[in-house]
Amino acid sequence: MKRKRKILILLLILPMLFTKCRKIEDYPDEPQIDFLEVIVKDSLDVLDNKMKHVTLKFRVIDGDGDVGLYESDTFGPFSRDSAYYYNLFIDEYEKVGEDLVRVENQFPRNYRIPYLTPEGQNKTLIANVSVEIEYGYSEMNPLPFSEFFYMFSIVDRSFNYSNTDTSSLIIF
Repeated sequence: MKRKRKILILLLILPMLFTKCRKIEDYPDEPQIDFLEVIVKDSLDVLDNKMKHVTLKFRVIDGDGDVGLYESDTFGPFSRDSAYYYNLFIDEYEKVGEDLVRVENQFPRNYRIPYLTPEGQNKTLIANVSVEIEYGYSEMNPLPFSEFFYMFSIVDRSFNYSNTDTSSLIIF
């Protein structure tokens, strides 16, 4: 019986001896974003209107993990009238000849990234984010442009802005 107990203890301790403690890497509290990819799909809405679905994917790294908002975060600095109601800001740039011109949208392409803070002691956040952007069009209402790209950034709950990154060229 004692021998079985020793073997059991050894089996429990042995994996711990061979497991290295991973060094926790330090990242800045300001979020860093990196463009991953953009995917374009043709589809129809519920009324059979033509749609272009663009999925923008990017990676976020944030040292203190305070990225994202709860749906209920709508008071104080996150109120609807505040500059921080949205935490993802996307600008469109149209290719006109050889020039890239910022598109002035009547409705800005701003979004709310949901709450992403990791649980546990290490709050470092490394996550991939996907955002779907829709463009409706018809013969009477054509797409506003055929070649463009996105320039985007995020802001965390401590009001730290990320770097600005760009997507690849999108062709409709």
